[in-house]
Amino acid sequence: MHILEQLLLVFGLSMDGFAASVCMGMAAGPRRIGPIVAIMSGFHVGMLLLGYAVGAGLPDSLAAMYPWVAGLLLAAMGVRMLRQARQPEEAPQGGQTAGSIAALSLATSIDAMTVGVAFAMMEVPAPRAGAMVAVVMGCLSTAGASFGSRVGQNRRRAARTAGGAILCLLGLKMLLEALDLISF
Repeated sequence: MHILEQLLLVFGLSMDGFAASVCMGMAAGPRRIGPIVAIMSGFHVGMLLLGYAVGAGLPDSLAAMYPWVAGLLLAAMGVRMLRQARQPEEAPQGGQTAGSIAALSLATSIDAMTVGVAFAMMEVPAPRAGAMVAVVMGCLSTAGASFGSRVGQNRRRAARTAGGAILCLLGLKMLLEALDLISF
């Protein structure tokens, strides 16, 4: 997988976190941006590396199946994000505690574990994978939390839709490559 595809994958993965950061920014205001960014990014990197450790421990016989497994998992995550984007949003609550930020961060970072498994199977170096997630999630959660008070629910839904579409397309690409129908 080319580095641009890896970055696109990380960007798509991080869009759910961006949407959550917008919501948290709407509820918490500008003085809580630091904790939102730190906790959100930390959970994404941690879950990615946990998934990477699991993926790195898989036997070589299973690693040969990575295009199928990774493609299906990415497509499934994308479909889930697209479904979530269509559901009505809950109104943000007044204020955000570290515990509520952590709970939402954990919920939105579970997909990062799946991507970590895929990165390990594709032999993407763990430091590069972690750094990409840290930088992209840090930037997106900062932007989301910073502009949360000015950005409405329509943008949050659009972010989830874009992220889901990106993940679906990457999963489809991987499956088509596994079938030797395309090659990039």
